[in-house]
Amino acid sequence: MIKHSTDGLLFFEGGRELRVVAYDVCRTSAIVHSDGLGLIPIYFYITFDDFFTVGKCRLAWRCRDDIGVVFERWLDVRQRINQSG
Repeated sequence: MIKHSTDGLLFFEGGRELRVVAYDVCRTSAIVHSDGLGLIPIYFYITFDDFFTVGKCRLAWRCRDDIGVVFERWLDVRQRINQSG
């Protein structure tokens, strides 16, 4: 589990992207903050390493600009690129 904060990018269909800060990140969940979060779908994606790995997420809870995220699965983009190349 990552106890310190880490920057990330939350994104979903329609091309919308939001810069986020995540706390208490582990393989299965995280707490995420973004100023002015607005409406977000229940399912979305997040990356903390410039798209080398991407987490498919589900919204667990929300309190203003903070959300609880459950990672449903992790996609290793580097592995997929190497397999297709």
